[in-house]
Amino acid sequence: MRAGQSGLTGAQGQTAVERQFISLNWGVSRNPTEHDLGTDLWLMARDVRRFDLGALVGAQVKTGASFFARPAHDDVGETVGWWYSDNDGDHFKYWIEHNVPHILVLHDLENDASHWVHLTRDRIVSTGRGSKILVPVANRIDADHLDALLEIALGERQPAQWEGSVWQGGQNILGPDRLRYALLTPRLIAPHENAPMEQLSAEQAIALLIKMRPEVLQRSRSPYHASNAPDLNACRESPDWNWRFYAALYQRVAEGGDLDAIRELALDGTATAAERAAAAAISVALLVESNLPSEALTMLESVLESDDYAPIDHAWLIIHSARCLAEIGEIERSIEQAVRVQALRRTHPADPTAMAIVGAAADLIFSLSDWGASPISDVVAGRDTLAAWWRTQEIAAGLESKASEDFKKWAQDRSITWGKTDQTWLRLRAAALIAGATGDHRSWRAATSQLGQHTLTTSENDANGTYSGLSLLRAAGDTESIALAVPSILRSGSISATRKCCNLVDLEASTRTTLRSNIEFIEQAADVIPVAEADEHARWALNVLDDPNTLRQRLKPSFFVAEVLLDMLASLVPALSDDGLRSVIAHVVCAPTQKDQAVAHGYAKVVYQIPLEAWRPSDITSIRSRSDDNFELKEEFESVIAGADESHRLGLEERIVQGDWAALEAYGDVRDLSADTVTSLVAGLATAVLAEVSRIKSGQSGRGGRQPAGSLIIVNAWHPNRADWQPIIEILSTTGGFTYHLKRPLQILYRLASHVPSDVTDTLEPVLRALMTSAPRTSSLTGDPDIRGDAAAALEMLRPGSVNESELWDLTLGSSEQRVGAAQVLSVGRRVEKLDALAAIGHDSDPRVGGAVANLLVGWLSEEPSNGLVKVLLRRLIESSGMSAAHAVAARLGGTDRNHELDEIAMLLRDHASSFIRRRASAYLGDNS
Repeated sequence: MRAGQSGLTGAQGQTAVERQFISLNWGVSRNPTEHDLGTDLWLMARDVRRFDLGALVGAQVKTGASFFARPAHDDVGETVGWWYSDNDGDHFKYWIEHNVPHILVLHDLENDASHWVHLTRDRIVSTGRGSKILVPVANRIDADHLDALLEIALGERQPAQWEGSVWQGGQNILGPDRLRYALLTPRLIAPHENAPMEQLSAEQAIALLIKMRPEVLQRSRSPYHASNAPDLNACRESPDWNWRFYAALYQRVAEGGDLDAIRELALDGTATAAERAAAAAISVALLVESNLPSEALTMLESVLESDDYAPIDHAWLIIHSARCLAEIGEIERSIEQAVRVQALRRTHPADPTAMAIVGAAADLIFSLSDWGASPISDVVAGRDTLAAWWRTQEIAAGLESKASEDFKKWAQDRSITWGKTDQTWLRLRAAALIAGATGDHRSWRAATSQLGQHTLTTSENDANGTYSGLSLLRAAGDTESIALAVPSILRSGSISATRKCCNLVDLEASTRTTLRSNIEFIEQAADVIPVAEADEHARWALNVLDDPNTLRQRLKPSFFVAEVLLDMLASLVPALSDDGLRSVIAHVVCAPTQKDQAVAHGYAKVVYQIPLEAWRPSDITSIRSRSDDNFELKEEFESVIAGADESHRLGLEERIVQGDWAALEAYGDVRDLSADTVTSLVAGLATAVLAEVSRIKSGQSGRGGRQPAGSLIIVNAWHPNRADWQPIIEILSTTGGFTYHLKRPLQILYRLASHVPSDVTDTLEPVLRALMTSAPRTSSLTGDPDIRGDAAAALEMLRPGSVNESELWDLTLGSSEQRVGAAQVLSVGRRVEKLDALAAIGHDSDPRVGGAVANLLVGWLSEEPSNGLVKVLLRRLIESSGMSAAHAVAARLGGTDRNHELDEIAMLLRDHASSFIRRRASAYLGDNS
């Protein structure tokens, strides 16, 4: 018998289509002939790593020239596909109503090309007597169309319903997935806290550990309370890998141990792929917490040498790889890795851990891409996952506990709760662990920052708590919180904890996350950094300023590097050794011309911090020749030159007469000005003050600018014969709802009160009393300060006894600024009976108030060294009020005449941790140590 040609042709086509799908790593099975009602092949979808996706596609194959006989053309005559017709529509009905999606394949034997179309109702066109469908010429069975074919196979999948799952304890989650669920969605594995708890499984114990439930995992010491907590020693020796993993993780998370045991488990060749993936993922997360992304990446490369991980586990490791790559500045590679993870959205929509990984990847892509490159709607949708909601529940529970504790503290609740734990800390730590294990870097940073803030605000100056809180903020890259926290701690908290944290900062080893926060930390803590460390940080900054491109290429920072580094360098200058300071000066004088104002402003801050005596004649010569720098830097150089060259300084008078305020600032001591210069200067300053009065009356804030009123008071005080006080009276009488323009003039008036004529004092008295007693109309928008205390101090200094007892009580019970004013009022006249009140104010909760009292006591002791009570109080403030009091004392020592009693105070400060305090004390004592 002879076989029919059509049968052979059909078989050739099916074989060719089989081969093409096999080349895509898909599984192919022929439908037995007796069951072939319209499906030739069953296609089993697989990913690029040959893992089966549990999705099926039916294929009907048509082979031969006859099926290409009805081409369709576009407007220019190009073939766009071929029409396939079904005269009675039965086949189309079968295909579109089948539970399995189907494709129709037209195979071209001559060109060995297969073209396909997804058989859906909307693609079928009625012909009146039957139906037809267009098979596009562009749809080929090849790698370029793999995603489209996967979309057909997976497009109908629906997410699982997880509502109410918290009570089930992960009963329906299969073994290979349970470890991943325990780390990323622990609520689905951990027993509910109200559920009866019998023997824990290893996965349940791990989930409880990630959720930070120590009350369940710590064995009871009481013989009367049964405990289901795992025995850690038994777990470490267990033949069960999962129990060994629990013990290793407990050692790190609960006890603060090292990562060695977890890392060994991640590389254990006898463990399953799911077990190795879980250990590797959490190891990497904890390494990133420790600022070791490069080490984490090296470990991941070893782990990924095995290619036996299931699709979700493999994507889990890939997102961790992307996170580490981003941290070391490999932005393009990181984005590529994160994009690979997005396939899970289509292949595993029912798995909440897969969606958590996809969300983390979407956010990483968005955060690393140029603005607008990735639609924000995609990011928001990608992050809107069940796992994210459940993680947010941990944060919400922690904040709920915090609110409850704050209320009880406010209500002065004195009840005792036995076995009480810090639930806010535990819940925030759980959120950070879950986010880190997921590879969700932004969420990890947010939770870690909140944890650091909570730790600091509850540490109550405990050195370990302070160190832990600062370390968390630094690791999270929370620059804004560091800028607030470090100065606050240095004013009143643990200096040792701050120095310990500084000691661990290696700017060269910074990641993209920690670079900015590390720089900010050094800037804020510069005053207490040991000299050797300050020199090291300054060297690093100078090297980067000399060659900024190396850092930009390595970490691709998202901030303006030069501006930030110059701010840090300016803060470091007072803490540097002589050699370190010389390196800074050498850099400044040799730096290229600075025309950019932001950079010039930074250099000007550095120059301002350099002591005048550190400049050499050759340095002065170099900066004289820098005529093209931006004005801010030129003005600061002008001050240096004037301080080093008296003839240059005197030559500035011509410019001062012309109204050059920068020349006035560079000139320095106005007492040396000639009479003619003073006449012109007073006239110019008076005009500027009256112009400012007009602006304020028109509703413009007096913030910013050079504030001519303060300068005019100084010139008036030292040159009474040419003084003009009327503009000062007018500006102090003008508020317009603003107070910023009054702060400095009032403070200068307080210091120079003895030089104000009595008739001017008569005029100012009611003005100052009004400022002292009027409720401030400060605005959060403009940030205008409370000046009532400054007004009170100026009033009392101008006319002692003007502030009565009732007004003094109002000041003492008022704001921090008012309490400083109260201290200044009390110190006028140096009356011993006021020391008790000063002692009470000196121990104010705001360290700035205590610092103000200490500053005043230095002046008192300078004038009355025989007053032993003043010295006793001053010593106590220095010893008990943190760094604020010591700093205020050191600041006042400058320019103070020496006496034996003050010498003793200065000796207390000679070896202080603060470089500012050390230098001021040493300068007062006349040494250079």
